[in-house]
Amino acid sequence: MFSLSVSDIQTGVTLSDKTSVIQALAAWLQQDGHVATGYGDDMLAREMQTSTYLGQGVAIPHGTQNGRRLIKRTGIKVMQLPQGVPWGNGHTAYLVLAIAADSDAHLALLQQLARRLLQGGLLEHIMTCRDPAAVLALLQVQSEPAPAARCQLTPAHIALQVNAGSLSELVTQACDLLGLEGRAKSALQQSSPLHIGQGWWLCQTQGATPGAALLTLNTGPDTELASMVGLLALQVSDLEHKALLDQLSRWLAAGKGAELAGEPSAEALLAALEQGPEQRPPYYEKTLQVYNEHGLHARPSAMLVHTAKSFTAEIQVRNLTLDGPWVSAKNLMQMITLGASAGHELLFRATGADGEQALAALAQSMNDNLGESSPVPQRDPEPTDPAAGSSQIPANMSISGVTASYGLAIGPLFVDVPLEFDYPTQASDATVELQALSQALARARSELAATQQRIKDPQAKELMAMHRELLADASLTSGVQCRIQRGQSAANAWWSEIDTLTRQQAANKDVLLADRAMDIRDVGHRVMALLCHRQPVQPPSHPYIWVAREISPSQLVNLDISQLLGWVSVGGGASSHSAILAAALGIPALVAVDEAVMAVPSGTTAILDGATATLCLAPDATLLAQARGWQQQEQQARAKAWEQRQQAAITLDGHAIEVAANVANTEEAADAVEVGADGIGLLRTEFAFMARRQLPEVDEQQTMYQAALDALAERPLVVRTLDIGGDKPLLYYPMAAEDNPALGVRGVRLCRQQPEWLANQFRALLLAAGTRPLHILLPMITDISEWRWAKELFDSIQADIQADIQAPSVKLGIMVEVPAVALNAEVFAAEVDFFSIGTNDLAQYALAADRGNSALAALADGLNPAILKLIRMTVSAAHQQGKWVGLCGELAADPVALPLLLGLGLDELSVGLKQVAMVKSHVRQWRFSDCRQLAEQALMATDATAVRTLVMQAQNNSAVTDSRE
Repeated sequence: MFSLSVSDIQTGVTLSDKTSVIQALAAWLQQDGHVATGYGDDMLAREMQTSTYLGQGVAIPHGTQNGRRLIKRTGIKVMQLPQGVPWGNGHTAYLVLAIAADSDAHLALLQQLARRLLQGGLLEHIMTCRDPAAVLALLQVQSEPAPAARCQLTPAHIALQVNAGSLSELVTQACDLLGLEGRAKSALQQSSPLHIGQGWWLCQTQGATPGAALLTLNTGPDTELASMVGLLALQVSDLEHKALLDQLSRWLAAGKGAELAGEPSAEALLAALEQGPEQRPPYYEKTLQVYNEHGLHARPSAMLVHTAKSFTAEIQVRNLTLDGPWVSAKNLMQMITLGASAGHELLFRATGADGEQALAALAQSMNDNLGESSPVPQRDPEPTDPAAGSSQIPANMSISGVTASYGLAIGPLFVDVPLEFDYPTQASDATVELQALSQALARARSELAATQQRIKDPQAKELMAMHRELLADASLTSGVQCRIQRGQSAANAWWSEIDTLTRQQAANKDVLLADRAMDIRDVGHRVMALLCHRQPVQPPSHPYIWVAREISPSQLVNLDISQLLGWVSVGGGASSHSAILAAALGIPALVAVDEAVMAVPSGTTAILDGATATLCLAPDATLLAQARGWQQQEQQARAKAWEQRQQAAITLDGHAIEVAANVANTEEAADAVEVGADGIGLLRTEFAFMARRQLPEVDEQQTMYQAALDALAERPLVVRTLDIGGDKPLLYYPMAAEDNPALGVRGVRLCRQQPEWLANQFRALLLAAGTRPLHILLPMITDISEWRWAKELFDSIQADIQADIQAPSVKLGIMVEVPAVALNAEVFAAEVDFFSIGTNDLAQYALAADRGNSALAALADGLNPAILKLIRMTVSAAHQQGKWVGLCGELAADPVALPLLLGLGLDELSVGLKQVAMVKSHVRQWRFSDCRQLAEQALMATDATAVRTLVMQAQNNSAVTDSRE
């Protein structure tokens, strides 16, 4: 029998890190003839798979299964490190036992060590040992007489996968299992629980009746008990609990404490404790989906049981969707109790020599629909006629949504059902999993880079750049790596981390930050598909209308836009990134559509009408012909608008309004001229700052602004100063977390903390302007003191450069996006040079409705009479002071809103490049006198729906060109 001697122990060792300790121990083992060269590297590889920290300052590094070829004979070497060495996951090792085992001879010693840890108080003694003999004595457990009675565990005293917010709460649950009350319960609650290693804790108290309770945990990554897997609670009177502790110590000694906690049932856990880890057979797991239309009723369940019984392996199954208990896959009545409906996910676990083959056969059987005739649903049929795929849909069935981008699309639907991923939760080789993760990340980054290079839209380029930054985020990848090192598969670790981050982000009350949840999930799906070797379903090769539960920006920019007629999503809002991209690309789009649309067969003919925010399914011949007529009129109107794009936007009775363009970078200035814009009404400068790793210098900024001014050829340029914060962070300027970032430190509020940023931007803009028309716009102004601070800074910069350059045409104005500014517009109008109204934020703040929340998309409507009144207050106050007012929100491109914005007296509208020509054309179809009358009526309406009805009736009565609006 193998034994430890004083010659195998060193005390007072001083080393700085875990790697040094392991390599020193490996060299010692090699010197004494226990191992060959390379065993130290093999022990380090084991640490990458799972931590060998045992508990109470003790670690037991050992090699991998593959490294056994390096072992010549069993040996253990011990180092005592009084100063301690970090061992990962917040643990510090003071006593390290390096193991080289070519047999099971060392297990008795490890069991003795595990029992010693269970006794407690070991750490304090380790740190005070001065010689090897003291360490040896410390590790030995004196033999004890066998107890007269045993402290028994029964299934009734075991609770699996319980939830608890704290250790004290968990101990209270253990008291309930033990049936403790009064003083006995109080005594156990007041005991000091002891961490005995690998996430297992022990608490005990004295009592007349021996008893034991065991609980395993189901905890999230951010809870107090995140690293805890199980608790053993004891009431003892003598030594009757020692046998139970010995059973647990065998699992801890083998480094399989977490595996024990994963047992599927109380009976299985008891059997595993009794058997010990060394006798436990391996098991296999697979998650399968139920495709049967009516779920697993008696007949398909019987077929599944028949398949399971053809194998000798023990097979258990649980319904993951319902979070149900484990049952036998070979028992028909138990299978029926799963309550498995179509779409539910079942987790199968097989133990035995043919377990892997059993799961493969069960997977094949379920994929074959368990003998029932209806197959697994297929997608993307090629329609052969206009009504193809529509036989199950009532003719002219209409589904409502919220318009994200105007226009009309007619064609077959492509219903994009999300990918399902099948992957193991655990893995035996962390090195392989880390390599798979690294390869998937590298390929994902490469794909994003290629997309970023291929696409031309600046906003899409910025989004792809942001996704690349997400993939490069060290906090994300390090969290995944830690999970892998704890034994999770790469796919499970990645998705667990993504799911946690997504939930945290989606819970944010700020709509724009909640949009980041889609970006995180989008990046997560991209890498997940690579890890699981799943190819996303490709859209049809013919023109189609895309339907999805959620449409991410990267999906949108990766599509062949020439084939995409329009898109529809269940989630999202009219101001989401995807919606803004759709408008920029000129693609009709609806958001916040009923979930029922996902059940519509692909290939169903549909009419997507942005004007009425409806999706008409399976239109009959009459409606289809009418829609094609509308579409032809719309195409003709767009062609005419494009031909006349350079003409001024003047109403039928001679009222002129400027129509400018919203752009994301200075490179689009030439495009603005090409589409007929009267200038740039909003240049968002923050994107130039976000796409870098450091702030651009003054001369770099000056060059950018000069390029835009040159391209505009004396047309006005409105530049919004740095609007960082909220949903637009800077990589090189970390900001404190805020509960409501949209209401927090952003825009001018952030610039007051970093005044040199705004000063440099002012300087660059003034130097670039010369005598050309430049308007500088300050975002997120709320209080007059903020304006005056910025104006004073602007004046000082202008005075500083006055000797070098004259900039007489530069004006300084503010965004009206906070309702307080509109309500106090008279005060601001006396001092500012101009206003620009941002209706996206103004509506969100005034209506208290997340503009990205699909459930609130209809409520967050800029045509709410309250928003119209805020616009009128702003225009009235400005015009009294002889100042002009523009509007740069998405509302400016809404053809229903257009006559109202004209009637409210706005001087300028700024829209996306794709909308400029049509907005100018729509202006030419109205009389200003009619618009003013219509606006007055809208201000008295009850809600946004009434306002839209009012305008559409007026359009029909006036017989404007687009009669269907």
